[in-house]
This record gives sequence, structure tokens and C-alpha cells, in this order.
Amino acid sequence: MEKYTLEEIYELVGKKDKTAHLTFIPGSEAYQNYGPSLTVVFVYTQYERQEMDEAVKTKPFSKSGYLKAIDLLTFDKKVEQELLKTGICSDDILDISYFAADPVNTYHSQDTRTIKKIEIDTKPHSGGDLEWMYGFNAKMVREGIGLSPKERESYLAQKYYFEPKELTEEELLEMKVVGDNIRPEIRFHFLQIKIVRDEALTDDEHLDAAQLIQARINAKKNVLDQYLKEAGSSYIKLGRHDISQLARLMNKVEKFKERRLNAVGKIPVYLDLGGYLHIYMRHVKELKFNGHFHHKDDFQWEESDVLLVMTEMILSIDGEVQEFFKKNPGIKYSRYGRESVYFEGDFYTIHIESSGRISTFYKNTKKLLMVAAQSKH
Repeated sequence: MEKYTLEEIYELVGKKDKTAHLTFIPGSEAYQNYGPSLTVVFVYTQYERQEMDEAVKTKPFSKSGYLKAIDLLTFDKKVEQELLKTGICSDDILDISYFAADPVNTYHSQDTRTIKKIEIDTKPHSGGDLEWMYGFNAKMVREGIGLSPKERESYLAQKYYFEPKELTEEELLEMKVVGDNIRPEIRFHFLQIKIVRDEALTDDEHLDAAQLIQARINAKKNVLDQYLKEAGSSYIKLGRHDISQLARLMNKVEKFKERRLNAVGKIPVYLDLGGYLHIYMRHVKELKFNGHFHHKDDFQWEESDVLLVMTEMILSIDGEVQEFFKKNPGIKYSRYGRESVYFEGDFYTIHIESSGRISTFYKNTKKLLMVAAQSKH
């Protein structure tokens, strides 16, 4: 009986992530572990994909070994873990059937991609919305769900406005409340609540609001200047040589809002302005300039989709991230090299600081990783 080889399996179903129905040889290890059949998608690291792309160039096919996979039908935790830990031996497979239509796998494509999404029109927050938002934030805090720094500031301002007598000693200390004085960042949110709810501000509050808004603009400008200097320029230099690009960057910075990308979890995984600029100015073609980061690979996504892709990836690994931080407080979480995260045709490197801040996120360079893989043999 002729056996399936790793190369044949890769060409049949692995290369394009096709759904494969596997029938196992009676009495084989796979038959004993998983039963007579499974429906799976095979899983490859980036190195393994590149090695297989080279292997299929040589015939006759001859390689055998274990392939990791994701079970699509049985939903058995033990089976799921075993498939990802040990996998299925190619020699144990009696037959492979698969869907004729190719699924969307863009690993070998150089085209810019778009991600499927549902767009919902939203209206600006009203005064009544704020009370609901406070209730939702308070519920997350009670349930131990971590808020990003900006979310935390907004929540404390909301509590200071709606339930000041319920503030705990720890929260008052965090806010640095002295009389009516609170941290500027929280004071800003507090005054914004009053403005949105159409409450009259005193002359001093009007002045405070104006100064706090200007301070936030200056702070964003300083963060942008920092990352421009990393790119071999500065706010002043770029303004002299490419005012349109500076205006484009300023517009992005002004509109950016820090956001948490995971839905639940004690540690908030979030992207702040510094992380946004670090990632986008290196890996988003539209925000690059002067060739400083020309050697870094661009995302193969529309700029507007990059954050959504990042969010989808964080949601897919958040359980692992939370467990890591629980066991390793104060240590950075990283996925790179052979542990890179696979998403719709590409492998990504990601580093998350112990606070939950995303510091690095980029699409792996395929050619460089191929050299690295070859150097290990």
C-alpha cells in the first residue's frame, strides 16, 4: 500500500489550508488515538511552510513524519491538545478527501488584502450615554477585567462625577485628590463629561478645559516628534521638507485613541499612541517617508484594516497571554520565530509588555526567515 508523504499532503491540502477529511489505517497509532477518521486543517509554522515549499520542488516525494492539525468537528479537548502537541503521522493516513474549492490563503501572494468586517454607523455620545458607559466600566472593574490606562482615567472621572462618595481610598490615591484638584488626565475627562451633558462651566473650568486640551495636543506632538527622530527626522525637519506628510501624520495622531484589543482578562492588551507610531511608521507604506525604514516589510493589508487584523490576532491568543502573565508577572510576552502567530496567510511577530501594552507587531520577512531556517540545517 502506497503511503502519503509530507510533500503530497502539503500540495493536496496544506499549502492552501484546505479542509481535509482523513481516514486512518485500522490499528495505526492515529486510529487508536483519534478513531477511524478526523476532519482537520493542518498547521504549519512559517519555517515549516518554507521548508515544504522547497521540498515539493524535488521528486519523487519521500518524506514522512508528524503533522500538527486543528480538529474541526469533534470538539474534544484531549484530541485538540494532542493534535497540536504531537499531531498525526503521515504513515497512518489511509485516505484524504478535501473540498475542491480553494479557501482564502494568501501566504504566497504579494497583493494587498482586505479583511471581512461589519461596519456599523455610530452616533456621537450623548449625555445619557455617559451614565450607561460608567455602569458598563464599573461592571468590568467589579469582574476584574483590566482597563487600559486611558480607559482607567475615563472610568475614575466618571465615578468622580456620578458616585464621588463611592470612591475607595485606593482610587482617591490613584487620582491624587486634594480638595477639588485631581490628576490633569482625569480632570480632562471630568470636564468633558460636564461639557457633553451641557452643564455650565465656571470661568476657571473653561480655562482649565482649554489648557488641558492644549496640553494633550502638545503631548501628542511630542510623541510624534520622538518617533520622527527615530526615523532620522524631526517635527521641524519634516515640516520643512515634506509638509504634506507631516500633515498626514498629524491628522493620524490627532484622531488616534488608545484602545484595548482584548475583550476580557485581568491584563488589558492595548495599543497606545507610541505603539501605534512605532508599528505604523515602520510597516505601513502610507506612513513611511525618507526611506529610513524601507528595509522593513509592509503589512499586506489596507491601512484601515491593520488595527482590525491586530485585534483579531490578540483575541485568538488572549487566553494564552493572560495565562502567561499570571505565571510570569513583570515579564514581556513574545511570539516570534517558530512561535510566530499565523493569521490569514502570514506569520507575525508580536511583543506585549507586562503592563499589556503592545510594543511590537509586524509581518515576518519570508526571505530572511528562509535563510535563518536553512542556517540551522
